Amino acid sequence: MKSYINQKTSDNEYNSEIAIKYTKFLSQYPEIFSDLNDGSNFDFAIYDSVESYDKRAPIDVFNVFRNGEGIEIKPGKAENADLELALSVQAIEKLLKTKNNVEYAQLLGSFYNEPNEENGWIDFTLFKRTQKIIEMGYGKFAQTAGILEDDGSIINL
Repeated sequence: MKSYINQKTSDNEYNSEIAIKYTKFLSQYPEIFSDLNDGSNFDFAIYDSVESYDKRAPIDVFNVFRNGEGIEIKPGKAENADLELALSVQAIEKLLKTKNNVEYAQLLGSFYNEPNEENGWIDFTLFKRTQKIIEMGYGKFAQTAGILEDDGSIINL
């Protein structure tokens, strides 16, 4: 699986340095998204505080699209996104240090299951039915991350 940041994108299309670092990291590890079906499209929204999350005022947003060849990362919100993954800056800083997709998924899951304002947190907003999201391959990732229960439902969503 290959990955690329949209060739027409320049770093100045992002609002933050953390988004630039995170998109470059994700593009180096496309296997993180290997369980997603072609056509999966979702947003990453970066928040600098819980207050900015409550106000839905991210410091930056980019989207990841899974196509037949790999992933494409672009600044801004996706058109008709499947879900939004909201992440704190603190969580991203720790995720950038992971070495493989399993370590990444497990750490991401810990930020969901044990959110902490100082150490990091994530949250999800689904834009499609939960079962559809699971069928699109997000379920396998959520299972690896420890977010998915045995009965196939995503915890607390």
